[in-house]
Amino acid sequence: MLIELLTDRYPGMRQWLTQRLSAVVMALYTLLFVLLVAIQQPTNYQEWHAFFSPWWWRLVTILFWICLTMHAWLGVRDVLKDYVFNLTLRSYLQLLVELALIVDLIWLVMILMNLNTGTL
Repeated sequence: MLIELLTDRYPGMRQWLTQRLSAVVMALYTLLFVLLVAIQQPTNYQEWHAFFSPWWWRLVTILFWICLTMHAWLGVRDVLKDYVFNLTLRSYLQLLVELALIVDLIWLVMILMNLNTGTL
């Protein structure tokens, strides 16, 4: 049944499911993040640096941002489809949003992957 829903017979089902699953991943990450911050209570730069230093936490954070990027891209795309009727303007706005999301994701990955090489 699920495979049938993800075929071309139901257009948009993959995007809908992707947005819902990414929201679940982001919610779980947020709960884990709040829990860990409540336990560790980092207050200065060194403590925040140590908080994000474990490789597994950086990987989970990157997964969160990938889900956030997909979720935002799908949401903005649907809003632009609904409210921007000029196709040229919609294309430029969508391109601008896509570039901003990609640059943001690349920037985050660069920051997180350089945590261990930088000095405090």
